[in-house]
Amino acid sequence: MSELMIKADNINKSFGSLLVLDDISFSLERGKVLSIIGPSGSGKSTLLRIITQLEKADGGSLQIKGESLFENGVYAKAEEQKRIGRYTGLVFQSFNLFPHFSVLRNITEAQRAVLRRSKEEAEDKAMSLLKKMSLESKAKSYPCELSGGQQQRVSIARALALDPEILFFDEPTSALDPELTRDILNVIRSLAEEKMTMVVVTHEMNFAKGISDHSIFMEGGVIVEEGDPISLFENPQNKRTKEFVRSFEG
Repeated sequence: MSELMIKADNINKSFGSLLVLDDISFSLERGKVLSIIGPSGSGKSTLLRIITQLEKADGGSLQIKGESLFENGVYAKAEEQKRIGRYTGLVFQSFNLFPHFSVLRNITEAQRAVLRRSKEEAEDKAMSLLKKMSLESKAKSYPCELSGGQQQRVSIARALALDPEILFFDEPTSALDPELTRDILNVIRSLAEEKMTMVVVTHEMNFAKGISDHSIFMEGGVIVEEGDPISLFENPQNKRTKEFVRSFEG
């Protein structure tokens, strides 16, 4: 039986009077890829931010690798939160690289601060990942000297450098043109082939259908429909899901 990496039950989140997440429940097994689609403002990014501890939930429960981050809205102790947080990594849509750090330092900084790796260990890890991203020649460059696609590949390398067991992508291609988008999707596809556990929020419908083991359609802070990607994308049962998927056809 596969290990359960994420188990979310009835997660709720509001910003003031605006209910952003309404009783969100789902699970994800090790080595599987979950895609989350839906219109802007549907709560997708907020859900990722809660799982990766950039936002606090108002209610519900969340387990990561069988360990409780919060239960019935009550969070674990700070040291437990920090430890559980190391299971996850997040790739942002806007890269979020430090502009005054070289590519190499962008990838080594967190390794040294969080994992207490030596400079040599951190740099060896960084260079290995840059090679994987076909960017080893850019180690001494600065973010402003890179294309958007190259910056996004550096941000993926930075997330992987901390050895997360679950990697989250928040619309990683939204700031890129079609050619650069293809490069990033190929990187994510290669990670899926390596059985990296991933949650991908994306508007790339064909990519989501092809890479996912399970897909969720969200709107208005709720899960409207979910299922295997072929069924969800080719034969959705909910009227709103049908409208959304058809809006991307062609």
